[in-house]
Amino acid sequence: MSCISSAQAKSGIENYNLLSRQEEYVWMPVLHYQTRSGVYAELRYNYEDINTVSLFGGKTINGGKAVQFSITPMVGFSAGTFTGVSVGLNGEAEWKDFYLSAQSQYSVGTKQHVADFFFNWSEAGYAISGNFFGGVAFQYTRQTGVSDAQPGFVAGFTAGNFSLPVYLFSPFKQGRSFIVGLNYDFDFKRKR
Repeated sequence: MSCISSAQAKSGIENYNLLSRQEEYVWMPVLHYQTRSGVYAELRYNYEDINTVSLFGGKTINGGKAVQFSITPMVGFSAGTFTGVSVGLNGEAEWKDFYLSAQSQYSVGTKQHVADFFFNWSEAGYAISGNFFGGVAFQYTRQTGVSDAQPGFVAGFTAGNFSLPVYLFSPFKQGRSFIVGLNYDFDFKRKR
C-alpha cells in the first residue's frame, strides 16, 4: 500500500476471487485511475451484487509526514442486479511498516425490490519484509435491518507492481470464505 502523493497519474487493476462452500465462485474485477491532481475513478463488476457494474468518481486528498494518509470521498452509480446510487469513502494511512485501510459505502437502490445497504471493508497490517505483509481484516454489511460482521485475516506477497493478497473471513465458523486477489498498480510517467 502506498498513499504517498504523486506528481504522476496512476492506475491499477484489482482482481478478487471469492471462494466459499456456501456460495458459487465470484469474480470481482476493479479498475481504478487517479489523475495527477487527485481526480479518482473506479469501475467495478460483481462488487455491489452479482451481475452488477458500478462506476465511482471522487477526489483524493493526501497528507501527513510521519503518518501519511489518503482520503477519497466518492459517489457512484450501479446497474444490474443492484441498481442504485452510492456515496463512499476510501481511506488509507501508513506509519513506518504499519498500514490501515478502510472502504465504506452507503448504497440506495432505485428499484422497488432492491434494498439499500451499508458496507465496510477494513484492514490493519504490518509489512513483515519488503515482500510480505499480514494483518487483520473485517467486512461488515447491514441490509434490511440485518447485520453481517465477518472478522478475518489477510496475508500477502508483493513483487514490483504486483500484489497477491489472500483473505480468510469468519475463519472459525462453518461459513468461512476466502478472497484471493491478484493486483497490479502502475504510474503514468509525464512526457518531457
